[in-house]
Amino acid sequence: MAINNSENTEAVSEGKKSKKGLLIIILLLFFLLGGGGFGAWWFFLRTPVPTAEELAELEAAKKNEPKILPVFALKPFVVNLADKKSRRYLKVTMKLELSDEVLLEEVDKRQAQIRDVILTLLSSKTAAEISTMEGKFLLRQDIIKRVNVYLVSGQVTKVYWEEFVVQ
Repeated sequence: MAINNSENTEAVSEGKKSKKGLLIIILLLFFLLGGGGFGAWWFFLRTPVPTAEELAELEAAKKNEPKILPVFALKPFVVNLADKKSRRYLKVTMKLELSDEVLLEEVDKRQAQIRDVILTLLSSKTAAEISTMEGKFLLRQDIIKRVNVYLVSGQVTKVYWEEFVVQ
């Protein structure tokens, strides 16, 4: 019987060892797979937190984006030019770029004043003065200055020619 008892204790101790070994292997596999999953998430799926420099660059890029400003179309102007030796006229169609959307309503209400100041300015020019690029540029600047005198809630930023004919 003593022999039989020692065989049982050996079988029980081998069973405990094999169960402990199996448990250790399962735990190691669990931790390795968990660590591998965490590593994959860390490198591929997580969203990185931007640094202060990256945030500053994003803000600067937003500020540098071109802003599309509202444009107000004026009816065409046909005026006699101030040439003394010949009878010449100017036909101009233009659009005014405004600094703000709110200004559209004000410009619409003050259209008579704006047209008057532009008509007066255009009819004071000679063909020689407005035929060059520099003359057209100066005319734009004069229109902007004179129209902005009448505006309260904003200003005209640019003048765009749609049609400019001297005959």
